[in-house]
Amino acid sequence: MSYKVRQSNFELLRIIAMFMVMMLHVNFLALGKPSVEDASSAPLATFTRILFEVMSVGSVDLFVLISGWFEIKANRKSLFTFIFQVVFVFYSVSAIFLLVTKDNSFGVGKIVEIITCRSWFVQAYLGLYLLSPALNLLVEKSKRLHKMVLIGWLAFEFVYDFASPDPRLFDGGYSTLHFVALYLLARYIKLYGVSDILRKYAGSLFVLVSLFVTGCIFILIKTGHGLCHLNSYTSPFVMFLAIMLLIKTDSIHIQSKAINRIGAASFAVYLVHTHPLVLGTFFLTWAKDIYNYLSGGVYLVIITCYMVAWYILAIVVDYIRQTAWHFVYNKSKKLYAKRKLDRLG
Repeated sequence: MSYKVRQSNFELLRIIAMFMVMMLHVNFLALGKPSVEDASSAPLATFTRILFEVMSVGSVDLFVLISGWFEIKANRKSLFTFIFQVVFVFYSVSAIFLLVTKDNSFGVGKIVEIITCRSWFVQAYLGLYLLSPALNLLVEKSKRLHKMVLIGWLAFEFVYDFASPDPRLFDGGYSTLHFVALYLLARYIKLYGVSDILRKYAGSLFVLVSLFVTGCIFILIKTGHGLCHLNSYTSPFVMFLAIMLLIKTDSIHIQSKAINRIGAASFAVYLVHTHPLVLGTFFLTWAKDIYNYLSGGVYLVIITCYMVAWYILAIVVDYIRQTAWHFVYNKSKKLYAKRKLDRLG
């Protein structure tokens, strides 16, 4: 999930996207989706909650779009780095949890989930990573072929997921198939660009479309129709919002070592706060407690500080992981070189 030359504008987008992921979790996941009663009794608060959800839901799509923007260069080092990060963070958090809580009364399912480092995003992204060499060959073949496959793939996803959801295929975006669509889309935009209108008004379009979708969802909830997939990862509106943020970021030019270092550790934030022993037990529970005790501007300030605290914790864990990885990688590199010399001698 990394690339050789880190551009601070896109690293900043990674950081913002990870805050958006946490915002999703402290909102609808922790508090539940707004009900008909919420829309009637507290319309402004409900509209605000929906707006935050709509503006944040494209965060997962963003991470994959960034990978497509820079192209995944599949090799053993990057693959092992990614796997090491997942395993290190999962097992470290598990060990800390056991030491702090002294709770080891887990069911078989939970134990398997922890041992295998089960995470839907990790599984879906690994699938994309393994497919990336073939996807890159497709992209390099010709613009026409790239365009045909992309349009066909998006149309297929629209029909069999957004319009008529089938969990066996794209599963609302929780799948490698959706990541493939995003990857090809980002590669196409990077290589061939977008219209000047989209590039010029990307920020304004993000706000306007967010308000439009929020209004639609609010009406649907108030009339008892639910969300109707408007805020799913495969929703054309959600994908459009993510693309607008990507295009807007490309027009910003900054360079900062601090942003680059924080951005490089951003994925650990996801791994830490969604850990199966952390998400329900701590992260969501504490977020719900904050919502129950506070309101208005005070709530927004405190919940932001809450997310920042989790971000800092995850960065500390990941910096330890980086140190451990450099040690393991350098040792293995030296060992490999020594064995190679022994064979030659």
